[in-house]
Amino acid sequence: MPVLDWAPALVAQGLVPGGTKNNLTAVAGVCTWAAGLSEADRLILADAQTSGGLLIAVPADRADALVRDLAARATPGHAIVGELVAGEAGTIRIEA
Repeated sequence: MPVLDWAPALVAQGLVPGGTKNNLTAVAGVCTWAAGLSEADRLILADAQTSGGLLIAVPADRADALVRDLAARATPGHAIVGELVAGEAGTIRIEA
């Protein structure tokens, strides 16, 4: 997941929006986190300022073309960050 260079330092200083903490609490029952992710990593992934609103879902066969197009347009943070897979409905699995 692309992360702004200065974000981890802010989290380390405790500068985390209340909405971010609420997001992390809200997904606690449906999210399985990779063993190596720290609490700071989890907070960054649950950031209330960007959670979900900046994601685009496309069919897998079109993902690379979309990323290339976004890069050509100098869109910040253009990256493939996950995929939808078969599993238990309403759950999220975060892998490293």
